[in-house]
Amino acid sequence: MLPVPIYLSRPAVILPTTRLDNDQVIARVRNNYRGSPQGWPLLEAAMRRVLERCGTSIRYLEDDHTARIGEYAARAARACLDTQLVLPDDVSVFIYGGVAREYFEPATAMETAAKCGVHAAHAFDVTSACAGQLEGVHIGASYLSMHEEYRTVLVCSAEVTRSFLCFDIQSVRELVTKAAGLTIGNAASAWLVGRQPFPGGCLRVVGFRNHSLVDHWHLCSAPIDGTFTSFSTDLFKLNKHVAPEVRRLVAQVGWTVDDVDHFVFHQPSENVLVGVLDDLGVDRSKGLITHHMYGNTVSTTVSLTMNELLKTGRVRAGDKLVLGTAAAGFSMVSMAGIWEE
Repeated sequence: MLPVPIYLSRPAVILPTTRLDNDQVIARVRNNYRGSPQGWPLLEAAMRRVLERCGTSIRYLEDDHTARIGEYAARAARACLDTQLVLPDDVSVFIYGGVAREYFEPATAMETAAKCGVHAAHAFDVTSACAGQLEGVHIGASYLSMHEEYRTVLVCSAEVTRSFLCFDIQSVRELVTKAAGLTIGNAASAWLVGRQPFPGGCLRVVGFRNHSLVDHWHLCSAPIDGTFTSFSTDLFKLNKHVAPEVRRLVAQVGWTVDDVDHFVFHQPSENVLVGVLDDLGVDRSKGLITHHMYGNTVSTTVSLTMNELLKTGRVRAGDKLVLGTAAAGFSMVSMAGIWEE
């Protein structure tokens, strides 16, 4: 159990206005195709197999490449503050946990905090691929546990891919590293972490775990000057490590996996999610799948999925939840909590 009470608010979510289905994404690749007419049907069929296997259907993308990542994050942060009736001056720590960024320094959290009117907080970034936002929540809870003077932590991310997604694919061979980019969606989201319960329901956090398998660092890359690539097949094989880590978390807080009412997981692929739930030996209905609604929105998938779960009205006071993510690197972050109204 945690040394002090820690609560996680409902998330706030922001989406771009451009909504793309699979046909529209494939059309973007077709517009860039320079190969032979005979090669296109093979490439198109391969892309459709990938998207069908992943369960990808819809994703939202920001087509304005001048849109600032910090402004997207600020929109989510402001929405979270407004919804939870928290004043900017009440935020003691401001963490940005997204992969997307426009510069190495200063921290994107600095720009985002300034745009939210949060002027007195300790602001910094956390980079841990798709695990960055949950890692930020973990770090925020640690700050609250160690510093009595800190009141509230705001953790946000803005996964706006801009020019980092590659729709220039010329062969089936190139799909080995570029297929994952076809499943990516954009979103921004934010949470608040505090010592007191938040209005409208919140998660009382009872435990955290994190773990990295560093030898697999090379399987996925989002370079500052370049496009996103991923050896998805090899990366997805590592999800066999997720269920054992979740079991260690629930044992740590005195639960079993059967005690958990809702699993809120990262959404790289529908098959991956189903596989993890089956590895845990739990009913698949306990894990909400949102990949078909948003694609893989990187560090924001857990908050988007939590937002959807709360919208269903299925979460009741006293329900036990596990939130977890696995990220390129290969890193896993998970936390357990009990919903309070």
